[in-house]
Amino acid sequence: MPMKSNKEINHKQRELSTEQREYNHHLLVRKTTRRDGHTYIGPEFDFINYLIRLEKLALTITDSDSLAVELSPNWRGNQRYRLTKLGRKIFLECRSYDEEVVNHYEHHRFNPYLTVMLKAMKQWAHELVVHTNRNGEPDVSQEYARDTLGKLLTFVRAEFRRPAFKDEVENYKRNEEKNIASCCKYMAAQFGRRTNLLILRIDFYFRPSSKGWGYTREADCQYGLMLRALREDRIVDDVLGYIGKREEGIDRGVHFHVLIVLDGHLHRDALNLTRAVGEYWVERCGKAEDGSHKSSYFNCYTRKDKYEYNCLGLVRPTDRSMMKGLRLAIEYMCKETSQLKPSPPKAQEGPEGAQEPLGKGIRNLRKGIMPKGHSGRGAPRSSGLDTSVIDRELLKKQ
Repeated sequence: MPMKSNKEINHKQRELSTEQREYNHHLLVRKTTRRDGHTYIGPEFDFINYLIRLEKLALTITDSDSLAVELSPNWRGNQRYRLTKLGRKIFLECRSYDEEVVNHYEHHRFNPYLTVMLKAMKQWAHELVVHTNRNGEPDVSQEYARDTLGKLLTFVRAEFRRPAFKDEVENYKRNEEKNIASCCKYMAAQFGRRTNLLILRIDFYFRPSSKGWGYTREADCQYGLMLRALREDRIVDDVLGYIGKREEGIDRGVHFHVLIVLDGHLHRDALNLTRAVGEYWVERCGKAEDGSHKSSYFNCYTRKDKYEYNCLGLVRPTDRSMMKGLRLAIEYMCKETSQLKPSPPKAQEGPEGAQEPLGKGIRNLRKGIMPKGHSGRGAPRSSGLDTSVIDRELLKKQ
């Protein structure tokens, strides 16, 4: 098969729709990182998967009183030490632990479970992996191997049982539940204004070459001004409200998830309206010194069919599937137990290296103004719509 020329490839790339280009970028940015002026593919993506497994292991340890090593008879009936199922999981994550990669992210603020697990891995993973038997497993017949596993497991469980740790986890859950309830009441109030809502969802990112800029006050200010422009109908018309969440990711750095509510009686074109918001974001953030755009976006409507419960497009309060999708979207945006705690924006260097003072009251979750005259749970309508349907579907935990 003849290979395509660069000219043919470039022509094909130009034919890609805006959404497809952004989706390709969305996939690439999850696998790329820039260090020392060079781009690498792989380590961050692998580290994300490692953190996911490590958090699952933390929950397994929390929910179980199992030991890492136990005595069991072999085929001859003699007692010998063996790794338990939990012990094997611990060893596998110790073997996958990469201290160099973890040290690169030591400035990140991880959630409580990951903070404890990474501390345990840093102290005991190397010691456990270096001394293995010919099968590549820890030689639990030796006391030092059993002792190492025991110390790791004892440390983790002791940390998880500390009152300060429990308080921190409870604070996470309490904030999450409070935010979910607040956002659900806010959305119920929107249905109190219009029976049909047009829901848009969009993710705002900073491109890899401008990832560091995304942590600055200037970048956060651009996000705030973009939300203000939404509220004042300067991007698209008839905006009723929005919910925006600022997050920090291992691979993407600072990014934003935004849910936008429009009057569904006046608008139906969710695809192009979302694109208009995304292009406004890209233009507002401007370009870097090399001429490339600092930011990008992902139009969630292009993947609406991938959601089991979808809330994108026209939503009516009587459509239970769409209402459930709206509730799940709110839960996702309000989650507090993500891998990283978002860091406050960094100060900018002023003239002669002077540091601009950091502002106070940085909010990671932002909502539009609650409609006047509404308690947040909707209002009776002359059309006869039962508002209890809205409350039941939105306020019900999925």
